[in-house]
Amino acid sequence: MDAKVRGECFHCGLPIPANYHQTLEVLNKEREFCCAGCYSVAETIVNNGLTDYYQFRTEQAIRPDQELPPELIAFDEEDIQAEYLVGENNNSATNDKSSSIILLSESIRCSACAWLIERTLRKLTGVTGAQVNVAAQTINLQWQPETIELSKILKRLHQLGYAALPYKPEQALAINIKQQKSWLRRLGMAGLGMMQVMMYAVGLYLGAWDDVNQQHGHFLRWVSFFIATPVLFYAGFPFYFSAIQSLRQFRLNMDVPITLALFLAYSASIWAVITQSGEVYFDSVTMFVFFLLIGRYLEFRARQQVSEKVYKGQNTLPVYAEKIDYEQSQGKMISLKKLQQSDEILIRPGATVPIDGELITEQAEVNEAMLNGEFLPRQKHQGQMVMAGSVNTHQAIRIKVTSNASNSYWTKLLSMQEAALLEKPKIGLLADTVARYFVLFILLLATVVAWYWLRHEPQEALWITLSVLVVSCPCALGLATPIAMTCGALAHNQRNVLIKGQHFLQNTSHITDVIFDKTGTLTEGTFTVDKVELFADRSKEQVLAIIAALEVQSEHPIALAFYEYQSKDVVANDIEHHSFAGVSGKIGGQQYWFGNRQFIESRGATIELPSDSGLWLYDGQHLIAHIVLTDKIRQQAKSMVEQLKDKGYRLHILSGDPSEQTEKVAKQLGIELWSHAMLPEQKLSYVKSLQTNGARVLMVGDGLNDAPVMSAADSSIAMAKASDLTRTTADAYLLSEKLLDIPFVLRKSRQTQSVIKQNISWALAYNTVMIPFAAMGYIPPYLAAIGMSLSSIVVVLNSLKLKRESKQAMS
Repeated sequence: MDAKVRGECFHCGLPIPANYHQTLEVLNKEREFCCAGCYSVAETIVNNGLTDYYQFRTEQAIRPDQELPPELIAFDEEDIQAEYLVGENNNSATNDKSSSIILLSESIRCSACAWLIERTLRKLTGVTGAQVNVAAQTINLQWQPETIELSKILKRLHQLGYAALPYKPEQALAINIKQQKSWLRRLGMAGLGMMQVMMYAVGLYLGAWDDVNQQHGHFLRWVSFFIATPVLFYAGFPFYFSAIQSLRQFRLNMDVPITLALFLAYSASIWAVITQSGEVYFDSVTMFVFFLLIGRYLEFRARQQVSEKVYKGQNTLPVYAEKIDYEQSQGKMISLKKLQQSDEILIRPGATVPIDGELITEQAEVNEAMLNGEFLPRQKHQGQMVMAGSVNTHQAIRIKVTSNASNSYWTKLLSMQEAALLEKPKIGLLADTVARYFVLFILLLATVVAWYWLRHEPQEALWITLSVLVVSCPCALGLATPIAMTCGALAHNQRNVLIKGQHFLQNTSHITDVIFDKTGTLTEGTFTVDKVELFADRSKEQVLAIIAALEVQSEHPIALAFYEYQSKDVVANDIEHHSFAGVSGKIGGQQYWFGNRQFIESRGATIELPSDSGLWLYDGQHLIAHIVLTDKIRQQAKSMVEQLKDKGYRLHILSGDPSEQTEKVAKQLGIELWSHAMLPEQKLSYVKSLQTNGARVLMVGDGLNDAPVMSAADSSIAMAKASDLTRTTADAYLLSEKLLDIPFVLRKSRQTQSVIKQNISWALAYNTVMIPFAAMGYIPPYLAAIGMSLSSIVVVLNSLKLKRESKQAMS
């Protein structure tokens, strides 16, 4: 040994310098460390009661550095951090802001790493959640930025030996490409090896009938051994590596019986070759590995589509923009990364808008099909937002940049989509649990079968036991739920419905009642003045100008109805908005109130008309006017209602509008259950009352006042133009204005659950039928391998039909 070092570090495995001495008692034994960093990490693990990490780890940890790399501190900057965030939530009760981000750490290698990271991070004040995905080497982190800085969390990970950085879809794509190449290499080796060994096996089988020379037969067995060995240890590595990882944690997964069968067959074959007695199963080993890899590769490809879809979505946008240079009176092509907020860029006819911005040109026509599926161009006016992904269909336009390439509306949509598709729902976790218990049953059954045949026909015991282990592997059962949920989520994305989690598919499949908000959901949400009834010596134009001045600061749909009546000569001061009631303000020293009947009467007005509908203008002494607005019903509303009623859903309308418009809309659409003038708390009570009586409620809305109800409903969908809070609260939201997407969502969610049941039924039926035949000796190992792989392929193909049906529906 080198005189300058002595032994290996207990934490990282690196040599210990001869001049450094630091020990700590870990697992009832004094351990030595190579540096203060490793000692500090080990001390943290021991002090926090996490010493199980050292028992279950499969590889040495990475040596931590003492100092935090300075570049990690940059992630505390809001503008830099915003590029990587996948979600933000505000707790209205505590006013705490919580952010979500996905971190990538290539040092995550086993479940012990995940166990240590999750428990360490969750003990940090301000960290509200941490979930580690070992396969993807990612950490889904939720934390409160006001309580703890992201750099401190990264520092703690760095100290533990898990250097992590915020992750982006292109990184996931690169990892997927690397994994795909690995799967294809293993699959290619297994295929070639299987074909070669099968040729030699045919020679051995024929030789048994033709009394081939014993030396030739022995030679073919040795050649089969040399070919099958790399197939088993390289091509089959993912299976037994997974099994070893599982057993280290005292758990069973579906790879345990696979590994047991492979090594039993391989070991028995080696013994037969060495002793020149008995049968060899190298052909079964290679065939088993090959067909298993086919099933796993198809599963991998189905999941890989998630990252590919996200990356291709990002790759659709240009990576450059034409920045306007007024000094040189011309445009200059520059990278999006060099653009800054307030820069002006030129979008030529037919070009795709590369970044979010505010329209400077007086008006424009843009196609937003990439964002919402609507292929008809939309007209934009000066000051309105033009989103990245839109296509300029008319004359050249100028926009002022308001974001950067990494936090545009388009990028956030893709990030949310990816997070939803990678989520694992409760039903998936349940299927995994069932599969683990089923594995235990398989192992016990194989033991009983082996015991029986050893007592009756010992020479047949091995291959029959192998067949039982192989044919009963619950791979199809393990695939049944996740592959169907992934395809169901992708089908929604193809229909321009963004879901935030796969739990939405499960919850929505059991819906009995659908509740709609009226304004902006069933109607277009763009009011127009239908009738003006005057009571004072004022003209219609004067009345509308007064109301327009009072509503000038509001973005409410009612306020927008008076936008066109604004006058430069009528200006309001001391404007005050009264929630769900109206607005007040002074014009020329005169106080005015404008709102619903209850609001106006509370200010002392006497209204003799019996109608509660409409809005009223009052000046403190005289009732000036009665205004009736109308809101056009959406084009697809009638068809949507008919489809939902045909499927047996109970439909409701809950509206905050106090006018008779709610009843009018309900009658036109054929919805019998409706209520108007409802406050948010009243809507909430209505939903809870339905749920108490056993109903499963889907809420569809767009307004700020719908957010609390959406949180309480079993499932919720926000409309395309919903407020930010409503979209954040909802479980899904439409990217287009098509109401017929709602029946599609309900139908596709039920289809997804139906496919899951079909997959599980098929997997259980297959095992129920095949296991008895295998136990009785009617199925040889190679047929068991083919049957088991085909059962997994059937599950994958059955799930993929969810996507195919979605494409057919769109066409």
